[in-house]
Amino acid sequence: MWPLTKDLPKTLLPIAGRPAIDYIIDKLLEADVKAIIVSTNLKFKPHFESWLKNRHVSSIEIMIEATRDEEEKLGAVRALAELAPKLRPDDYLIIAGDNIFTGGMRGMIDFYKQKKAPVVAVIKAASMEEVARGSSVTLRKDMKIIRFEEKPVKPKSMLIGACIYIMPRNTILRVAEYLSEGGARDEPGNFVAWLCERESVYGYPLRGRLWDIGTIEGYEQVKQEFARLGSH
Repeated sequence: MWPLTKDLPKTLLPIAGRPAIDYIIDKLLEADVKAIIVSTNLKFKPHFESWLKNRHVSSIEIMIEATRDEEEKLGAVRALAELAPKLRPDDYLIIAGDNIFTGGMRGMIDFYKQKKAPVVAVIKAASMEEVARGSSVTLRKDMKIIRFEEKPVKPKSMLIGACIYIMPRNTILRVAEYLSEGGARDEPGNFVAWLCERESVYGYPLRGRLWDIGTIEGYEQVKQEFARLGSH
């Protein structure tokens, strides 16, 4: 994303006149979550504090990891591992800040309550190339994940695992166990693949569209789509 993210986190990049994160927050507020935690680093702390002042949502808390640059950064998985012990016993919806989506969260939350086990949002890919860039997911009839492969060389499914999860705190605490076994610290899909081999994890077909703004190409595509659709 460089140089777009030199002085601004990608989560705050503008889409149709609004910071990208606003579209995620909208979906969380629609789902009536109790509280929202935004995790960032020291470098972008003032950016998020400024954003929050303009957002006027009392349920949002910004939590800071003590890193300032690319060389120091923890990575998404390591950051989650450090955050986990600070969380109260509860169920948590985890969303990557570079995922923009149109579907609501209520259906996924209801599915999680039904299964009483970790749930991963899945979407149908438009091409095998798209699957190869993400996570290939194979589901059983009851929606249990029987195969989850990050960046597959030969995808065995057209379903992709999105970085949108619902998990209990006890499962999130297992991130430390995953890292202690040598797991990658910056690819959440690798943690999910590891988890699927140790406990039941289910897939939930997410309705609507999903875009990844983790690349300049993806970001430009989202801007074009939202301009065409007139945003929302």
